[in-house]
Amino acid sequence: MLTCLSVSIVACSGGGDGDDDHDGNEDQAVDCGFPTPRVAGTLTTDTLANAPARCGMPEYAWLRAPDLGEIVARHQLFDYTTIELEQIAAAEGLSIQPVYATAVERITYKTQDRGALIDATAMIAYPTNLADDVPVDTLLYLHGTAGMSDICAPSVSDNALALAGLFASQGYLVVLPDYIGLKAFGSPSPELHPYLVGEATAIASLDAVRAAGQLVATQAPAMCARPRVVPFGASQGGHAALWVDRIAPYYAPELQLMGVVAAVPPADLLEQGRRALGALVPSSGNMVAYLTAASSWYGVDNRIDEVFVSDWDVRLPQILRNNCDGGPELKSVTALDQIFLPAFLSAAMAPDFPNVSPWGCMSSEGSLMSTSVSRITPNRDSYGILYMLGSDDQTVDPAIERSSFTTLCNQGMPLEFLECAGAGHSDAPSWGLEEILTFIDARFAEVPIDVNNLCQVHAASVCSGTP
Repeated sequence: MLTCLSVSIVACSGGGDGDDDHDGNEDQAVDCGFPTPRVAGTLTTDTLANAPARCGMPEYAWLRAPDLGEIVARHQLFDYTTIELEQIAAAEGLSIQPVYATAVERITYKTQDRGALIDATAMIAYPTNLADDVPVDTLLYLHGTAGMSDICAPSVSDNALALAGLFASQGYLVVLPDYIGLKAFGSPSPELHPYLVGEATAIASLDAVRAAGQLVATQAPAMCARPRVVPFGASQGGHAALWVDRIAPYYAPELQLMGVVAAVPPADLLEQGRRALGALVPSSGNMVAYLTAASSWYGVDNRIDEVFVSDWDVRLPQILRNNCDGGPELKSVTALDQIFLPAFLSAAMAPDFPNVSPWGCMSSEGSLMSTSVSRITPNRDSYGILYMLGSDDQTVDPAIERSSFTTLCNQGMPLEFLECAGAGHSDAPSWGLEEILTFIDARFAEVPIDVNNLCQVHAASVCSGTP
């Protein structure tokens, strides 16, 4: 019942100073190397950093710690030749032509969660045979739904390893974070992964970028690695990429976001959730996972008996700890009222559900168009966001996300639209990979966005990788 929401190759398995507001993406000369981590530092950014709690959860403040992104342990190193990478690309049916040999490492690094310093894990990849004077920018790859517990950490999978190596072969420093609650190494995570909680995932991802800068500074010191970043993700990863765009100016203003790729994102978590609670659809299981896992992050896991029938409210956390795909118990559900309380299903359909604490509030805050976290607009004319959908997506409803695209455009986001004709949920990011890489290259080259193409909902088209 829990649908894998990922690109097909990744299987389920110190404060600044000053009072002037800035967006963390100023037009400035970027030298080699990563700056010291900085959290907030202006009136606007400090306001969020000092009081980010939402929906009645316990108060906390973001740490301004100099060791954010510090590498705690290096676990495994893999090297790929271009010939090996060509074979991987061919086996996966991906239109990526390797240019450089690559190294891929699995690491543990420091990040924070609700004001407490914690460890998380990630995969870092970088080219190994390019000239020292060639600048290397950072591709932050954000994975789709993999599961809710440590046993589901994507960085331990061979598919994720290959994907990181392939993207690095294009000349990028590649960062693939596992997210909080999905630790590949070390002591167990105390809670489930806070699934589709934007702040938690964005913070862990930005600290993984900081860790990547530290790694190459020590392991490839001749490399001209630069803190210019494009987040790219599909499904949950698309949602995460949009949240990195939202959180980065507040949490990591020393990094330069150059643009974003969000493929098949459930940007309107509220409406996608209502669809999943109105009828049994492929994403209904993902809503079960969201309400169970996110409730712990919001501090209301003792109230999930308001959502689920007895004794699902007791069993679900353990089911999600032990099964990355929901397991046979969730797969056996054939009707929503077998698992959800009828009163909750009715409440979720009501117009005032977004104001209902905590459940409606959680979904409303998780939706990009209704969150209370205001967007700080980048100030360069080359900054843009590619918003990609699949016309035949049965998991993230494309009609809802076309509406999300328009709403976000009306809120001032510089969005370009692409819908792959005939593409299902996992097809779209694979079929449109050539368009994605072209868009990413243009953002790093600082090519001005075509303003005539912004915020235009085009008819579905045949993407380059369509079979």
